[in-house]
Order: sequence, then C-alpha cells, then structure tokens
Amino acid sequence: MEKKRVRSARLSRREFLHAAGVIGAGLVISACATPTPSPEAKVETPVPSPSPTPLPTPTDTPAPTPTVLRGEKPGLAPGMIGGPTGFEGAERYQYGPDSPAGRAILALRDLPKDKKPEKLVVMHPAGAVGHWNVPFPENAPTAQQIFEEETGIKLEVIATNENEQFQKIIQDVTTRAGQYDIYSFWGNNRGTLFEAGAFLILDDLVAKYRPEWEEHYVGGQLTVESFNKYAGHYVCVSFDGDYQSWNYRIDLFEDPEEQKNFKAKYGWDLQWPETWEQLDQISEFFTRPEQNLLGCTDLRNPIWSLTNWIQRYASFANPAQMLFDPETGDALINSEAGIKATQEFADTMKYKSKDALSWGWPEQYNNMAAGGAAITCAFPNMPKFLDNPKNPDSKVVGKLRTGLSPGRIIDGKLIRRTVWWPNITLAVSSQTKYPEAAYLFLQWADSSPMFTFMVGNPAGYYDPFQKQNFTDPVVVSSYHEYHVPTMIASIEHSVPPLNLNGASEYETALDNNLQAVLTGKKTAEQAMADAAAEWNAITDRLGREKQIEALKAQVAAHSTVVDTPKIRKA
Repeated sequence: MEKKRVRSARLSRREFLHAAGVIGAGLVISACATPTPSPEAKVETPVPSPSPTPLPTPTDTPAPTPTVLRGEKPGLAPGMIGGPTGFEGAERYQYGPDSPAGRAILALRDLPKDKKPEKLVVMHPAGAVGHWNVPFPENAPTAQQIFEEETGIKLEVIATNENEQFQKIIQDVTTRAGQYDIYSFWGNNRGTLFEAGAFLILDDLVAKYRPEWEEHYVGGQLTVESFNKYAGHYVCVSFDGDYQSWNYRIDLFEDPEEQKNFKAKYGWDLQWPETWEQLDQISEFFTRPEQNLLGCTDLRNPIWSLTNWIQRYASFANPAQMLFDPETGDALINSEAGIKATQEFADTMKYKSKDALSWGWPEQYNNMAAGGAAITCAFPNMPKFLDNPKNPDSKVVGKLRTGLSPGRIIDGKLIRRTVWWPNITLAVSSQTKYPEAAYLFLQWADSSPMFTFMVGNPAGYYDPFQKQNFTDPVVVSSYHEYHVPTMIASIEHSVPPLNLNGASEYETALDNNLQAVLTGKKTAEQAMADAAAEWNAITDRLGREKQIEALKAQVAAHSTVVDTPKIRKA
C-alpha cells in the first residue's frame, strides 16, 4: 500500500504541464522537475553486473593546445572555431580552440577511425529533448546540428519517459544489450547506477581534456563534487540546476498596511526572513482562509516534500547537519536536529492547504498563479512561468520575488542551506564502444557557451547553474534579473540530497516516517528512530564500507558558507 501511495505522488514534467494548466500558450517548457523512479522501479540489491569500469589511461599528459584552426565556418567571431551562427548575439555562444568546448571538438575531429563513431546514441528525458532539436532563437541552428556539422558524428537522441530512465539503464546493463553510448538519469541515482556497473569512470579523460567545471560552475569545486562525482571519481555530468528556491508576493510584503500590522504583532519589519522562526511568523500572519490566502505552501506530499525537510534539517549545524556520519556510516537523523526538524515540518501544516498531504506541483503552481499564497518553495523556474506576461492564467505577474532558504543562528552565525533534486544528469555507458568520443560529447555540451545556449532555449526544462548562464541576457530575461542573486546564493549555500547507492530506498524510508508524523500516526521521536533504524539496515545490506567511502567523498559537496544575521526585533 505504501509503495502504491509513493508511486502515485510521482509526476513527470510533461504530466505536470497538462495537469497544472498554468503555463501560457507561448511557453513550451513544463514547470517542475521529476523525482526519482518509484520504489518498484529500483533494484533492492546491487545488480549482478560488472563493476564500474575505469577507462584505460589514454595518456598522463594533458592534451596539447591546438595551434591550427580547421573547419572554420562563416559567422564565427575572430579566433573562434565553433558554436552557433546566424542570429544576433551568436558570438556569445562560440568558443576558441583552447577552451573546454574547443578542445573537445578538435579532439573529436582527430580521433582515429577505430575510436570515432559514425553515431552516438544518447538516452535523454523526453521533456528536455527540445534543447537539442528545436531551433532557438529564430535563424539559429539546433545544438544537434552544431555538433554534427563540426564533428561529422551523428547524434541519435532517444526521448525516454522520465520515470523509466532508471529501469531502462538497469535493463541495458543486466542484459548487456549496450543500446546507448550515453545514459540520462536523475542525479541522485548515480550511486545506485554506478554500483550496478552502468557508468565508466571518467577521471583520466577529465585530466586529459580539462573541462574546467570548477571555473565555470557557480560554487566551483563544491558544485563539481555535488554534481559530477561519486565516491571520489568523476562518473557523470550534470545538465540541470534543480535547486530549491523560495518565492514570495512582493505586493503583500510591501503593502504599508501589512507592514504596519506585522511589526505591531511581531516586533520586526516585514521582509524576507533569515530564520525558520521568522518564516513561520510570516506564514502565520498571512494565513487567511477567509480570503483564500495561505501563508506558505512548500510541499508536504509524499516524496516531493523531502527537499523541504532537508533544508530545515541541514541548517541545524555549522557548516551543515549531515544525514550520515561519514566516519561510521550511521544515520544521524535520530538526533535532536532530526526530531526538531520533523516536529517543525508537522507544526507548519497549519499554514497550508487542508489538502496539503495530496498537493503536488500542479496544485502548488496553480495556487500561486491564482495569488493563493504569500510564500512557497519550488524549482527555480517558478518566476519564469508565473511572472510572465505571456501566461494569461497567472495573476501574480510583476508580483513575485525570491529569497534564499531560511536557516538558524548558531553561535552568532546564520546557517542557511538549500538542496538540489533531482537534476538531469548524463553519463558514459560502461558498454559503449566509443568511450572517448562519448565523454568528449559531454564535455562539449556541458561547456559554458554551449550549455548557456541550450538552457536559454524554451523548448526544454534545463535550469541554469553555470556562471555564464547568469550573465546571459536571454537566460536572465527568462528567469528575471531579481531571481539571479537567489539562484546563485542557493547554489553557494547548498548541500546534496540523499545521493548514495540505494538512494530511493533511503528516500522512501524517510518519507514514510515523515508522512506518519504528518498524519498523526507517529511522534517525531518515534519516526526518526524508526527511519534511522531502516537507514542503518539499508547501509548494512548494501555494504557499510562502500557507503562510508562514498559519504567521506561527499563531505566536500556540503557548503561551508555562513552569513551574519541582520534582522533584529525592535
């Protein structure tokens, strides 16, 4: 019964688009991310397949900087060797020979015949394929056309149902079918898939071709560790920035009468809060059922709400409250931090819809579009869709602003932590016959100019996370200038989600116990004790030493950024 309940809570991005009805006719992206596969889709024990395959070391010497430019095409800016052409501003997305994209393209051209494929087969979630095969802006080539023209290698991008990616990878690995050169999956499933033998280890190729992710990702090496590594190895490349960010109604927050009444009641000026206590006070103040106004609608439904619990939990320590002890592998959620976060999680139900336990993204986005809440927490695309004059169904156009996750004051420092989940991620299949070409494709596509070119395309649901994304006029105009500082700060203050082998099992165990508290079936103390016991059993079954190895490596993915509190009571 529990598995059926969890499964019903999982909604694909395309399903959301049809269900929500909040996106204007001129927009083609759906408005939320898709969670990991349902528990039925996962494997309870590691798949009996070959262990993750490291590549043979191609060379210990970094690739030489190319000095000869070849295959230049009309429309390229001086010194550039590739990228889109044919529209105003195309030069922003072009690249030179000694850049991650340039090195990848030149290396692909130079691969010997036995290492250069005629075609690369790429699994990709259906709702994001448009980034590859839909031209944007007018007169622009598609990303797929650019790659094929510059390398002579065809791309076969296979659109895959978002909730079937995991199953298809496991099937491909187990049967040794080798149908794909590149897999797509939700990022927090990398541990399970890595341990199943699905991915190549990319360390040698990263060293050789220098993707420079740490230079181009917001958050630098912190984000690289969180997105592209597992157990200390490079195993995948992220193509998404699914960080949770908070949205609020500026028309309510800046209303003089609301400001006066709020300060009279709580003793501080109405503004975006720094702490969870302040958020809860604002939520209480704006909870007005008689006016069809809810105080705060961050989700409480199965699975989707886990990110909101993690934000409260992770802020209980400086620099962050860990989910596991990286030295022993023991679950840490059966602690004062876990119990308090869970009790807060339940206490704030009074500021939400009476149907909060069944509310998913369709209801949340619809409600905010109708002006039905003062605050909510969502993926970074909410302003993109709801604060959009082309969306005739939104009543909050021009009325939204965003803020960083609230936190806690610990020893005089403000600890605020947000989290990403689940993130479109790509990896090189362990069965590909062309590992070097497959990796170079990923380096090129995830390079700063090309990813910026794609993330600005409204034909898919990639979200930004690279530095150039946040200075690009197309991306900024879509996501809104006021939202850019929030997105950057959210990345810099982030912690990873449950991102281990068995992620879906850990998620389900925690979620079932949180839901038990929300429905009054368990106390917070009992729920955290039960969840921790389940987690420890999962860890033992999957191999405690291996999990410890992954946990130790993941410490570097936790933000150490702290702030100084500024809000004071009168």
